[in-house]
Amino acid sequence: MTPDDDLGQAEDPGACQTTETPSKSRSGKTELLCLLSLIGAALIPNILWIIRDRTPWPWDQAWYGEVSVDLWFNLTRSMVDWGRTMLTGMNLKPPGIVWLGQLFVPLGALGGSIESALLFSVLLTQAVTLYLIFQIGRTIAPKSYAVPALGVSIAAAAQSFVGLSHQFFVEPLQALAVAWTVLIMVRCSEWPAARIMLHLAGALLAGILAKATTPIYCLLPCLYIAFVLIRKPLLQGWRSELYSRSGRVLVISIVMAAPLTAMWYAVNLKAVWRHVRDSSSGEIALEYGARASVGTKLVVWLKLLEQSFLSPYVSWVVILVVAAGLVVRFASAGRRSLPSPVRATAVLSALQCGLLLLVFSMNDAVDARYMYAMLVFLAVIVMSICAPVTSRAAFAAMFALCALQFIAVHRVVLGGAGVLPDQFEWLTKPHVDQTRYREVEGIVAITSTVAGRYNIVGVEEPWLNANTVSFFAAKHRLETGVRGYFTSLGYAEKNVAAARKRVEDLNLLYYITLNEPFQTTPPNFVNIVSLPMLKQIRIDPHFDQVPFPTANGVVIFRHN
Repeated sequence: MTPDDDLGQAEDPGACQTTETPSKSRSGKTELLCLLSLIGAALIPNILWIIRDRTPWPWDQAWYGEVSVDLWFNLTRSMVDWGRTMLTGMNLKPPGIVWLGQLFVPLGALGGSIESALLFSVLLTQAVTLYLIFQIGRTIAPKSYAVPALGVSIAAAAQSFVGLSHQFFVEPLQALAVAWTVLIMVRCSEWPAARIMLHLAGALLAGILAKATTPIYCLLPCLYIAFVLIRKPLLQGWRSELYSRSGRVLVISIVMAAPLTAMWYAVNLKAVWRHVRDSSSGEIALEYGARASVGTKLVVWLKLLEQSFLSPYVSWVVILVVAAGLVVRFASAGRRSLPSPVRATAVLSALQCGLLLLVFSMNDAVDARYMYAMLVFLAVIVMSICAPVTSRAAFAAMFALCALQFIAVHRVVLGGAGVLPDQFEWLTKPHVDQTRYREVEGIVAITSTVAGRYNIVGVEEPWLNANTVSFFAAKHRLETGVRGYFTSLGYAEKNVAAARKRVEDLNLLYYITLNEPFQTTPPNFVNIVSLPMLKQIRIDPHFDQVPFPTANGVVIFRHN
């Protein structure tokens, strides 16, 4: 198997069958073995983490999980409801993660956990991203396995790669789309126009289904691809491309996904734009960041870049790569060490990183997750610099540092060590205690008894909030057929009177919250009204407290 076999190598149906040469066959087997070994080594520790974890998913992850489960439930019972949920289940954020996630929900019955099944979709996405990075590296250095393997090793050892392998977030899917676009960029000079257009359409569809901001991440690569494309005969190569297996699969996928994607954006574009604006700048964004000068924010983002991708040891890999690259450059002065498309890919990757850092620095919100897709560009830059390097000692040192970081990061997340000096926010240990998980299941079992009635979760804790309980309610419906609905007092509500009016207007069935000693003190910005509302509900004659055994302070009131 050569790199082009899976990515659109044209097959002539009239061509005679030929026998692959032994040397080419051995080369393909070596490449496949190298790739499978790298990806397997990268993902196996993450699988162990997922199997051990019993954390009730917090806000965004729970919302994605809830819609994924609802989609699967409707797909097996009502195509009308399924179509409606496909278009409206996610209204603020692109639905790629839940469209994909619904296909993995039935695996929960095999693995004993729908959360584990959904996270397997993330691992599959991560595996494809590593595959694409490897193929980019093979194009950059066709005669080397060390260069693409180093790119994969750098990606797999990054704290952000490990941390986001354990979370049901959209950033891994966005990174896949970026890696796909970069692969097109590095190969577009040799590909026919038909293949470029098909792959670019697929990559862009995947990107905008992952996050609405993905076009910014792919801006410079897409401009370069367009420049190369307009200089090619656009009508040639379609017949041979459509005869290839991968070409047919890609066309079918695009034909199926494109209309659904267009319909989703037509229905939800205003809400998506409002969410992008509010989450990047403004009052809500300031709760997740700070307003400062571009220069000040740039320093903050550079520190997050180092933390996310290079700390604690890969930074030394970069230093070694630059040093080895400079030595080779001076030793081969006057000769071109890299072909033009590869140099263009490296330069544009560096410029794209700079552009993204500038855009991040112009916004108020700060979250290291936003830069996750930059991992692809950093791997490309490193692979491009070290492509001319032939020193086995240099590569041995770089692989050793990657392995050292990989081991250090996984020792922390699997509980074998404390914390890293500069630890990525989402790099967490598995929560093996099932007490909170079982209590959320108990809440749903008590309160999801009347279909269609709303309940309010009057507190916003990572393990107990309306999104988390709604996800458990969606899972509960798979077993019982009864769907309970849960909402909050209002996102970051600050007015007790408004929260009280919401309780009265909904004619709710149950009110769920935490006892006073278990609430956040002083309250954070999403819990301003939580304690005052608890005090009001306690003395309200229309509410009776329901007995509920708890070790975490759960209090349930029934509206009579």
